[in-house]
Amino acid sequence: MARELPARFGITPHAVRRIAHRHILVGGVMALTGAAVSASGVGSAAAGVPLGMAGALVIALGLRTRAMGVSVQVVNKAHNLAAAGQREAASELLDHAEETARSSYIRRVIDVQRALAAMQRGDLAGALRRADAAVTRRADVLAWHLEQATIVAAHALRALIRASIGERDGAAADIALVRSSAFAPPEALARAELAAAVLLERAGDREALRAHLLRERRLLLEHTRPRERALVRAYQRMLKAKPSSVYRTGAKRDVEPSGELSAADWAARVSPEAAPFMRAPPPDAGGVEELSRAAIEQADASARAAAEGRARIDRRPAAKAAGRRLLLWVVLVMMFVVAWQFLSPGHAPEAPRVERARAEPLFDLFALVWLSPLAFIAMFVGIALASVARMRKVSRRFVAAQVALARGEEQRGRRELEGLTASRAPVVAAQAHLTVAELSERQGELTAALAACEAGLARLDTDVARVMAADILLPGLLAERAFLFAAMDRSADARAEMALLAERYASYPYLERARLRVALALRAREGDIAGAARLTERDADVPLNARDELLADVCRAAASPGTAGAGEVERLREELRVDAASRRWLAAIAPAALEAFEKVGDPGEAEALAEAEALAEAEASAERAWAPARDAGTA
Repeated sequence: MARELPARFGITPHAVRRIAHRHILVGGVMALTGAAVSASGVGSAAAGVPLGMAGALVIALGLRTRAMGVSVQVVNKAHNLAAAGQREAASELLDHAEETARSSYIRRVIDVQRALAAMQRGDLAGALRRADAAVTRRADVLAWHLEQATIVAAHALRALIRASIGERDGAAADIALVRSSAFAPPEALARAELAAAVLLERAGDREALRAHLLRERRLLLEHTRPRERALVRAYQRMLKAKPSSVYRTGAKRDVEPSGELSAADWAARVSPEAAPFMRAPPPDAGGVEELSRAAIEQADASARAAAEGRARIDRRPAAKAAGRRLLLWVVLVMMFVVAWQFLSPGHAPEAPRVERARAEPLFDLFALVWLSPLAFIAMFVGIALASVARMRKVSRRFVAAQVALARGEEQRGRRELEGLTASRAPVVAAQAHLTVAELSERQGELTAALAACEAGLARLDTDVARVMAADILLPGLLAERAFLFAAMDRSADARAEMALLAERYASYPYLERARLRVALALRAREGDIAGAARLTERDADVPLNARDELLADVCRAAASPGTAGAGEVERLREELRVDAASRRWLAAIAPAALEAFEKVGDPGEAEALAEAEALAEAEASAERAWAPARDAGTA
């Protein structure tokens, strides 16, 4: 039953299967050749052993590659389902992955996802157990460059969990490790800094918390998940509130951890003092997935044909590369066969009639037969080690560029990224182009962002490169291009691109986020401000970035300022006034939404809204304080 689960979830065979089967086929040929050599006679029996060993090594590599492809698809699909709020389906997929995965890297990823899910439910003890497992699990040497970022992410998550349950020393140790790591991506750094904020809040050091939030503002708002970002904003509201504010009079709610927690209930577990300052979603929120799918998967035939044309690659470079590889294998096997023939008893040269001393040969053909496969093994191991060293260096450069951008050092980050775009490794160059595209989009330079996307896709011009990038990078480039199409009023192209993405990359871990981003941009560009506002009116954890969240908040405030409240309207006004980059992005992506928001209310109306909001909060606080006594009386 478990083995049929991926197909039931729409998980198609991974593109890496072709490469894996090619490795298995080549390894099988090598192993069979070695067996044939060994079986040919006593004198040649040992000669086939190294070739058989080399073939077995290639077969093992192919089997691992095939298994990894399946496991990666399953955990990626689970991540996307969890972000979409389908927790039970995500858990079922993770159960399947735990039953079938052998790679410790995949198991570490599962541990991190399980820890996040447990934390989402408010089960902090369970989350800590899984985070501990993710940190202490042995490393997968063959996935070293992937393992480093995952281990650091596990430390950052454990830091937040430990801070939430009051383990100050353990949390501080994890925070220090993440801060000092050269492989800590911005998301891990942001979670570690949020853990530091929780420690400060729990210690009651308001001034230190204020300074910390100000110093790490960009990192905390740009690179946290929505609930974590909401907690940061709750801290900001809490620090602005007066000691006698009605926000502080609410009793803490005690919600059972068996089901999904709302954002406020989640905050009550992580940082109880901040929970009353969390913004709750409207009670009738829902239907986001259906709205987003309807908005983007209505591509007309011509736009779909254009999207498929953009997705094609020139097969000539790939064919040439495959031909060169095949020729190399043929030459290696033929060299071995020829040497073997010289060693065979039936082909040995006749003995000379006259005995005379012969000079020792410079090369022993029997040794050559042995050394050829062993040289292949040594070459394979050497290439693997060199690849690990190269990926280590590239990973450090790429993470350094990302962190520089996350901390506002855009010139240094862009300079490093532009250097990486010239890399001879197609996947590295394409990843750098995608990051440049995201940076250009953030600055409102949509044409430059689209050009960077196209450049990144152009670097993935072979089947091997596309297979290596098929899980995250390639669909990420397509998703970014779809969003840019939507923002540039190319709605038909945006819908076609997203339909193709959903069809060919159903296991993309950020598919739901891509759907939501594109749907949000489409509705905002079309002037449907109310429709855009409804898209995000749910209490889910789709990992939107801060700018997408700002667009959603502006649309909600513009569509229904009375529901949003004066405090939220004023917060958005202040953010747009202080953050020029976000305002510039919003003006480029959704000018109609920005214009509608700027027409919301006058100061007098805002004061009336503020009074109504304060009254509603006071009533809600009274209800929360009275509810425990009422429940106790009816128990």
